[in-house]
Amino acid sequence: LMKNNSIGIYGGSFNPFHKGHEYVIYNSKKELGLDKYYIIPNYENPLKTKISKDPIHETLKKLRLETLDLNVKVSPIEFSIKSQNTYQLLTRIQKKCHLKNFVLIIGLDQLWELDKWVNFEWIVNNISICIVHRPGYDMDIEKSHIYNKFSKYFMNSLEKFLTSSSPNLFFLKIEGLEISSTDIRNRLDR
Repeated sequence: LMKNNSIGIYGGSFNPFHKGHEYVIYNSKKELGLDKYYIIPNYENPLKTKISKDPIHETLKKLRLETLDLNVKVSPIEFSIKSQNTYQLLTRIQKKCHLKNFVLIIGLDQLWELDKWVNFEWIVNNISICIVHRPGYDMDIEKSHIYNKFSKYFMNSLEKFLTSSSPNLFFLKIEGLEISSTDIRNRLDR
C-alpha cells in the first residue's frame, strides 16, 4: 500500500539543467521524504513558447546523466502522450493511479504563474503541491492569486502537509540558489 504524498513529480523545460534544479530536487526529496521522484521534461510549455529544444532522446540522455547522483527517474511521459500542459499529464497519471500518492513540485516562480496554467483550479484541487523557494522571487506568497483563492489549502507545517491528503499546498523555505535557465540561455545568446 502506497502512502500519500510519497512520489514527487518535478516538471520543466530544464534547458539547460542547472545547480538550482539540482538543489530543488535534492532538498524537496529529502524534506518531503519521497520514495520516488520523477523529473518530467516538458513536451510543450504554453507559457514558454520561444525555447529552442533538443530532440527528446538528447534531452532525456542529458538529464539522466546530469541527475545520476540524485537517485531520480527521468520520465519521457509528456513526450509519449504529447502533453500540452500539466493538466493533461495529471489526468493521464490519474487514469493509472491515485494522485493522492503524488506531490507536484514547483518553484516559487511558478506560484506567480499558476493561475495562468490550463485548468489550474482542477490541479490545485487534485494533487498536493510543494512550492520550493527560489531566490529572486517574491516570497510574500499571501499576495499571490493562488493564495487568495486557496488559502485554506496552504499548510503551515511540513508535518501537516505530509500527513494530510490533497488538496493542500506547502511553501518549502530552503536557501536556494539564484540561477535560472532563462538567464543561462540569455547569456549564451549574447
